[in-house]
This record gives sequence, C-alpha cells and structure tokens, in this order.
Amino acid sequence: MKSPARMRPHIQLRAGAVLLLAVFLLTALGWTGDAWGQADVQRVGILTFSALDDNNAWWKNWAEQTRRRLADRGWIEGKNVSFVYQHAHGDSTRFGEAAEALVGLKVDVILAPGAPAVRAAFAATRTIPIVAIDYTNDPVAAGYAESYSRPGGNVTGVFLDAPEFAGKWFDLLKAMVPGLLRVAVLWDPGPGATHLRAVGSVARSQNIELQVLEVRKPEDLDTAFATLRGRPQAGIILPSPMMYQQSARLARLALKQRLPATSMARAFTNAGGTLAYGPDVPSTIERGAALVAKILGGAQAAELPVERPTTFQLVVNLKTAKTLGITFPQSILLRADEVIR
Repeated sequence: MKSPARMRPHIQLRAGAVLLLAVFLLTALGWTGDAWGQADVQRVGILTFSALDDNNAWWKNWAEQTRRRLADRGWIEGKNVSFVYQHAHGDSTRFGEAAEALVGLKVDVILAPGAPAVRAAFAATRTIPIVAIDYTNDPVAAGYAESYSRPGGNVTGVFLDAPEFAGKWFDLLKAMVPGLLRVAVLWDPGPGATHLRAVGSVARSQNIELQVLEVRKPEDLDTAFATLRGRPQAGIILPSPMMYQQSARLARLALKQRLPATSMARAFTNAGGTLAYGPDVPSTIERGAALVAKILGGAQAAELPVERPTTFQLVVNLKTAKTLGITFPQSILLRADEVIR
C-alpha cells in the first residue's frame, strides 16, 4: 500500500492539469482576467438632448433620478449596471449621430426621452430594446409598435398622444383670459408637427387666431418673443426636449412680454410662468426606469405593453397671475395640484 506522502505528487499533478485545462477553456470562451466579475454588468444607453452638466440642470436631474429608480430595483451603477450617455449637443438634428454612437457601443438597452430621441433610436436599430418617453406620438400610428398591449418590435415605453391635450390647454387659457381670441404658439419642429396640428385644429373650431413662432434652438427664443404681433392674449409652449430645458428662460421672456402662457413643464411655473399642465415627470421617470429594469432582467420589449401617463399635474403661479392682472376662477384653483403664491 502506497503511503499518503508518496500519493501527494500525483494528486498535485492532476490538480495542476485540471487548473490548466480550466484556464484554457475560459480563455477559449473569451473570459479574461479583466472580464471576470464584469460579465453580468449590463449597459444602459441614455440619449439626451444636451450634456449632463450644471448648465443643463434639467437633464442632469432627469438622469440622476433615473439612476436612483434603477438602484431601487437592484440595478446599481458599478455593480451590475453601467450607464453610457450620448447627447445631441442641444440640436435635435444631431440625435441621429448620438443614437448611432450608442448602437456602436453595443449597449443592452436604450432609454430615449423625447420624440426626437425616440425617432433617432428607432432609425438606428431594430434589435436593441428601446424604452421611449414620448409626449407627442401615438406609438402605433408612428410605426413603433403593432399595438399598445403587445408592441411586437424593439420599442416600448410611455407615450402620450398629443391631440387629447390641445383642448385642455385652450380650456385653461380661456379660464385665465375670458374672451380669448389671439394666442401665440411657440413650436420646436424637432418632435414633429403633431402638437401643432392638434392646437391648430382646436383653434379653428373656436375661432381663435394663432401666431406660430418657430424655434429650433435656444438662441431663437429671444427673436421669437421679439416678433410677437397683434398683442396676443396668451401663449402655448408646445413640448420638446429643448423647451423643457429652457423652461426658466421661457418664463422670464413671457413675463417680460406680459404674456400669460401655459407649458407642460412644471419647471416653467416654478420659474415664474403662469400655468403648467402636463404629465407628472417624476412619475414618468419611475415608469421608464421600471421598464428598463424589466428588460435588464430578461424581459422582451416586444412583449412589454406600452404605457400611458396616469398622473397629471396642474400648477398655477398665482404671484405671476396677479402681476399680469389675471384672476383665476376658483374652479381652477381648486383643481390645481399646486398653487405658487
């Protein structure tokens, strides 16, 4: 009978051979020392209008809230998920190159807030899942989905069909300005003309004259307000990523022109705008993050139902209204989710 001491070299030899074989197999399969421990880290591509810096606090906050919502669901940056950011340099026409960059980086899912970002992402890939946040389009009519209940492609998300909102904006403006006849409309063509057509249709049905001011970039805003003619009685700021980002500037310009106006963005009234009515942004961020988390967990975008905003907010800046000589009816103040005094 061999002693244990004499058997040990043979055991060590076999163990060494097994170890070498394991290393060989892992190398052949593409596992390297750097990849070990990172194989489960998934990449979320985020497509924004502008860079996430202090000059674009709106987008910086949006991205931070998204990271937090994903962390609440167990997807923690640096542990099992990483974030890749591309932006359009503040120009909607450059979303295409930003989307192509994310596709080239082979991210696992793209989060696209805003109609221009969704359109660019969809044009860039039909295979990488896209979670859209689109307050402009019907996803079926736009060709992103076969149906709300089962999209069938690589796009799901939170969508708001624009036409239903136009009538509500005019109802609020008429409550602010009885006898409303003239309205200025600020329109960024980036998201398309869906909102503009909807507002135009309602205005015609109510014999309201519109002055459409086209703004493609922030530098256009001052010029647009300077060209107001015929003393419009109120204004509508149609939604776009650029308009959201410029909410504070829009509020200042409207107040300077003594123009009571409404926007979808709560940030508009927080900065001194008269009225805001639209989807609750934190709620939309929450729903978008939830869909991203499901896809990271293995769900297919094709099978995740498209969602619609369920929480809307009406915010009234009573201080600005008084400055402009506007008296809100009690019915509006009672409906408001927040009244800034």
